[in-house]
Amino acid sequence: MMLVASVTVLAVAAVVGQLQTDLPPGITYSCGNHTLTVFASREALAGAPASALRLGNCPASDTSSPRGLLFQYGLQDCGAARLSTDKEVTFSNYLKFGDGPASGIMRPDVRLDCVYPVNEVPMSLTTIPTTGVLAGDGNLIFSMMIMTDDWTAERPNSLFFLGALINLEASVLAPYHQALRLYVQECIATPTSSLAMSPENYTIITNHGCLVDGKTGNSKYLPRQNGAVLQFVVQAFKFLSLEDAEIFIHCKVVVWDPSWDDLVHKACSFDQQTQSWQLLDAPLQSSLCDCCNSICQSRHKRATEPETSVGHVIKVGPVRILSKQHGSTTLGNQRVMLLATPLLACFLGIVFLFLYKWKIRNVHHNC
Repeated sequence: MMLVASVTVLAVAAVVGQLQTDLPPGITYSCGNHTLTVFASREALAGAPASALRLGNCPASDTSSPRGLLFQYGLQDCGAARLSTDKEVTFSNYLKFGDGPASGIMRPDVRLDCVYPVNEVPMSLTTIPTTGVLAGDGNLIFSMMIMTDDWTAERPNSLFFLGALINLEASVLAPYHQALRLYVQECIATPTSSLAMSPENYTIITNHGCLVDGKTGNSKYLPRQNGAVLQFVVQAFKFLSLEDAEIFIHCKVVVWDPSWDDLVHKACSFDQQTQSWQLLDAPLQSSLCDCCNSICQSRHKRATEPETSVGHVIKVGPVRILSKQHGSTTLGNQRVMLLATPLLACFLGIVFLFLYKWKIRNVHHNC
């Protein structure tokens, strides 16, 4: 049987994004709230059929106009990529002119970027009508939790000192399914439970599995024991402008048929010693992670191939982070108390002995 599952994805409600201007004649596009709209004139098709032109892996939304083709999809639909930096968020896709001579048209793919300043992109969790198809029967149950230091159980509390490693484990229970492999495509940390209401955010994983936090900290993926489980560590941090804020981590996880080889589904850690990206599941093919420095796109997705992944968004938290200074002060106070207690007891003993002897002398004197 075939399972069709609704997919919850991270979507963006934002002001109109910036566009690039160096486009081929007859191609225009606009970036709006949630959507990317592209128009390709009939002249741009050069006599080729409408099916020869696609936005990522999606066909034209409207082919009825004699003037040209219209594409209108969500910013993250059709195999689009999302790349976050500390200053801006970029949504990228490609307008593809067929697969070769059989399509009747040969032209380089056109990259389309929608760029939004970070402080003008309120993030929100939105259900978009996208479906994933996987062979099998039954439900997929996703989970993510903070684990103990030895990874044997869920951690009973979520209190960490600044700089400590937070053990995170994402997993999927997939009864009656073929062997699946789980990936984390994106993780965003916020100081509020609601991603939409967050005054700021911090990107941990982006670009379809690139653990970018590892470029500045000790965050990394850990070797797999099971394809349906993915473990990674994140170095505890705080929002500078929100010293006492708790942290919530929002992650988009997907399951994928491991028989497919694709750049969009991967787990890449940054090795600070070699200053290079390392692919978790096949280190000898780590060159597949080179796109983590730019935009990662599928290598061979075709229109005739079904969507073979299913995703879900999970929130972990709240996580409370204590600064090292606070911890050190507390520890110092404890040490002072430990040293002072026997000294105080000794002093009180001497005072008690002195008073006792003084009382004995007075009693004898009175007698």
